[in-house]
Amino acid sequence: MYKCEILSEDEFATLKTWTVEKDNSKVILPYGFKYTGEPIVLTKKIDKANVFDDSQYLMVMSRYFDYTVYVDDTKLFDLTTPQNGFSKTMGTQIRIVRIGKDLNEKTIKLEIRPLLGDHIQYSVAPMMIGNRSDIVWHILKSEQSEVITAVLIIIFGFVLLLLAIIIRCSEYEDDESSKMFYLGMISVICGIYLACQFKVSHIIAPNGYLPYYFEFTSLMLISVAVSLFIQTNVDGVIKKLYTSMSCIFVLNVLVQTFLNFVLKIDYKMMLFVTHILIGLFGILILSTMIIFHKKKSIQYMLISIMFPIVGSIIDIVRLYRISDDKTIYFFSMGLYIFVLMQVTRTIRQYLAKSRSHLKAEVYEHLAFTDGLTELNNRLSFENDINECIGNNRPACISIDLNNLKRANDTMGHSAGDVLIRGIATVLREAVGNEGKIYRIGGDEFVVLIHDITDDGIEKVLKRIEKCRVKYNEENNVNLDFARGVSLYTEGDTTFENLVARADAEMYRDKRLTKKGRRDDYE
Repeated sequence: MYKCEILSEDEFATLKTWTVEKDNSKVILPYGFKYTGEPIVLTKKIDKANVFDDSQYLMVMSRYFDYTVYVDDTKLFDLTTPQNGFSKTMGTQIRIVRIGKDLNEKTIKLEIRPLLGDHIQYSVAPMMIGNRSDIVWHILKSEQSEVITAVLIIIFGFVLLLLAIIIRCSEYEDDESSKMFYLGMISVICGIYLACQFKVSHIIAPNGYLPYYFEFTSLMLISVAVSLFIQTNVDGVIKKLYTSMSCIFVLNVLVQTFLNFVLKIDYKMMLFVTHILIGLFGILILSTMIIFHKKKSIQYMLISIMFPIVGSIIDIVRLYRISDDKTIYFFSMGLYIFVLMQVTRTIRQYLAKSRSHLKAEVYEHLAFTDGLTELNNRLSFENDINECIGNNRPACISIDLNNLKRANDTMGHSAGDVLIRGIATVLREAVGNEGKIYRIGGDEFVVLIHDITDDGIEKVLKRIEKCRVKYNEENNVNLDFARGVSLYTEGDTTFENLVARADAEMYRDKRLTKKGRRDDYE
């Protein structure tokens, strides 16, 4: 994990072989050691093979220890954790120390002062010496794929959170929005945890405590988000178990944060508690998989979660066996698999729901639309009339196409269809967006207009007559119809009263001369 490869012969060198001053023994970095009550001093004599003409900087990475850098017993840099800080340590600290150019035959000395006593195993990473920009570029290049992946995971998480919020605020809210929200939480928190492991994060962080705090807090919060995510997919006693587990994880976060900031008990010293909870959580997930082994949707979700859980357990075992507290390789791999599986699942569910909604819209359109005219049909009319009586002033225009039966009998049904489509065209042009037009029978049409005055309905009738005349002239047909109008009055308790009056007037109009009626509205 700490190994740094040399990019080329003209950029920088990695200083791996050092001498322990106490017993003059040789060690190769990364060097692990236990604290014995005294500072550890490492020395390195620089020769021409270690440096180049432009070598000016030394990169030192510390974790849970302070240190001082000397060149030929001259102190050049001292890293000391503030006594009034948020915790005893700042976790991983990376410093690029200016040490000058003329280093040949000089000795670099690193005095290490462990901060957490003999409770943990310390490790000194390989140090790099060279030009500052070359060192920074090497760190960026060595971690670029991991950094990009972590950023993509965070972006994916925020996108899911945004979509979940939009769905919750819309009229289409469903259970999937909660699952999407918690999945977004998992992605964002895991992405932050991964980002805190990168050297580049510690280089650009404005405060050394921030990456350290976010690293341990995000590690504890991952289990909270995962537990909440699982509980949206289960029910009964299992759901209560995961709710209780979420509360335990939240309590773990609060207690450890209090102990770290108030009592100065370092997060690192309490890490074993989080590891125990993660192990128990893994057992609970495994038990859930056995209980719900017949439910494919839950199985898929639990299998995807098991990858990072198993990976983290493997890393925890490696941590306590080989004392490498930066080992997150298997957890990272498991997390990538989890995100990939959930992205695939989310896309599949989105496409399935889109197809379902599209089918529903098509079926609804077919159910409420007349096939010949593309107007609203009788079912749509009956569905809408209950909403018409209210605070507005609805009006009803009842229209009956004249001579449709004669056209069907003498010239065929295609001729009748032309007349039906013709009256639909006339009504669309005349009414526009002012009202809704329905074909409720073979030759019967109804226009419903909301909140209109007597003068307004007169204008609509004149437009209908004008459009009818225009249509006849342009298409060389004799489109004719009878009409009846009824406006809402205070005595109308149901819309049927309104429609009945319009129908009665329409039938009276049939008995009048068509010419005389039209003259009234020309």
